Amino acid sequence: MPMTRVRLHQIESPEVLRDMDLPALEALCEEMRLALIDKVFRTGGHLGSNLGVVELMVGLHRVFDFRRDRIVFDVSHQCYPHKMLTGRYAGFDRLRQTDGLSGFCNRAESEYDMLTAGHAGTAISFGHGIAEGLRGSSRDGEDPWVVSFVGDSGFAAGVSFEGLTQAADANARQIVILNDNEWSIAKSVGALARYLSRIRSSRTLNKVYERMQALTAKIPKLGPRIDELGEVIRHVLVPGHVFEELGVNYIGPLDGHDLELVMDSLERAKRLDGPILLHFLTEKGRGYAPAADDPERAHGVKPPAKLPSPANVAARAAAPERKSFTGLFSRELLRLAAADDRVHAITAGMPSGTGLSKFAEQFPERFHDVGIAEQHGVALAGGLATAGKRPVAAIYSTFLQRGYDQVFQEVALQQERVVFALDRGGLVGQDGPTHHGVFDLAFLRTLPHLVLASPRDEVDLGRMLEAGIAGSSSWALRWPRGNAHPCLGAEAEFRPELSPGTAERLRSGADGCVFALGAMVEIALDAAATLAEEGIELEVWDARFCKPLDTGALAAAGRRHRWIATVEEHALAGGFGSAVAESAADLGLRCTISRHGVPDRFIDHMSSRDEQLAHCGLDADSLVAAWRELAAAAAPAGISADPASGCR
Repeated sequence: MPMTRVRLHQIESPEVLRDMDLPALEALCEEMRLALIDKVFRTGGHLGSNLGVVELMVGLHRVFDFRRDRIVFDVSHQCYPHKMLTGRYAGFDRLRQTDGLSGFCNRAESEYDMLTAGHAGTAISFGHGIAEGLRGSSRDGEDPWVVSFVGDSGFAAGVSFEGLTQAADANARQIVILNDNEWSIAKSVGALARYLSRIRSSRTLNKVYERMQALTAKIPKLGPRIDELGEVIRHVLVPGHVFEELGVNYIGPLDGHDLELVMDSLERAKRLDGPILLHFLTEKGRGYAPAADDPERAHGVKPPAKLPSPANVAARAAAPERKSFTGLFSRELLRLAAADDRVHAITAGMPSGTGLSKFAEQFPERFHDVGIAEQHGVALAGGLATAGKRPVAAIYSTFLQRGYDQVFQEVALQQERVVFALDRGGLVGQDGPTHHGVFDLAFLRTLPHLVLASPRDEVDLGRMLEAGIAGSSSWALRWPRGNAHPCLGAEAEFRPELSPGTAERLRSGADGCVFALGAMVEIALDAAATLAEEGIELEVWDARFCKPLDTGALAAAGRRHRWIATVEEHALAGGFGSAVAESAADLGLRCTISRHGVPDRFIDHMSSRDEQLAHCGLDADSLVAAWRELAAAAAPAGISADPASGCR
């Protein structure tokens, strides 16, 4: 006999859903929404997208057994209800916190998470691979189903269609759930978004067509001919028909919040052969009015700020006000675009996250939101440059990986002038390994005709952006998630000229030398100041450029010092430190090169970027300890670098 009610905290396995009746399942959905709002506001995370998929998740776990069947999430930021239903509800008190639940699917967490994900467009292809791998594996002769759960913006990614056409050609036992809420982070854009909108408006036509089929079936001779005419009408008026032309069974559009309909549709899909596309219409932010009214703002919720101590309040008041790197980029790009109508801005579905929302408002004719299509966005930038424009492609560092081939062919090989504004260039805290931007220097450094630079503060961000737009080659500027120091060092007019391959010395010292890149300069200076109190004086440089390097400054430093340390918020393999070590070898320098960066492993999500920096040995305390040892080892025989000895 079906259970009448099971509370969310009692669910250890989704099997229990199969013993619950419809009213109990609907009550569970409401409880899940309340829990999502409560938990996400405490820890931070993706709210709107998860509120919109509650019925879909309950229906999927009721109809399928995902220990036998498989489910693959695209991006997977909408996986919170899935996690709640697979025995992880208790972990939501530490969602996205150190040693807590990931905000995305994670293989290390559960057998129900098939793909550790965070990028868009791959769920259909990955799911197709699983379906092919499991073909013929079942003893009962019925292969497991593979479900790929995709949002409408991820569905628009080119790779989604590559996977869909291959799945159709292979007649894969695969179901694609299209969660259509008309949003990614921002409003969905492009022709496919308009196409899906037409499908949304065709629900009445679908019903008319189904009734017409039922009636014509009763007419012996004219029925088939009327059916043929009906197919023509449906092809013209009901746009979902195009998926069937690809060889994919299409069911929809359907109300994704009608739980009974969701479950019936899933059961219907299981009775069909080949790949099936189930198109569900959902509301982002469902059940929480502020999220539903402003889906973009409620896409990601930040955790509540902790109450500062009196000491922190005083320190904050004494310190200069800091603005985010993203906000500063937005301000400076507006300034430059106002002065030069050749400046265009490109984003891949993230205008607010990359700081381009105001640009879109002020210069709509020069703003290009390509959706989740980084390959297209980079190639578009190359074409704009060829036409004499000055394109600035603002893309998260981790997502530029998706457009690398276009950086190579459409930009670098053509020797065009494009500025890549790489936000989140470094560790990102709660979002974890799929979102860390710690590989850009390595994959870009090998390309000719590309300048790689990173600002240490607010002053240099504006100067570098201006230099990149005016430059004779392409530039990639990277900055981390966080706030910039207003002015670290001299004012702009007293700084050295910002030409590629020039570093800036910020501190003199005879006991060792440090070259730091970007925001790591401030931490390096803090560490050097601490060591100075111990009598260890270090020379500190802002490298400013990873490519080209200031080999003159490096050679001179190598002659003056027994050791040089490099500091970067990037993977050690192939990054800034590697570039310095390579150049030092080419220059024949005999000094020790000590590199500090992100180790050769994926860094888990943690409560904050600062915690991850410390984990990687990139906080000031860790650098102090490392450089103290280097200074001691490099000290001439009979002389100690320990101030306690009374001599140096």
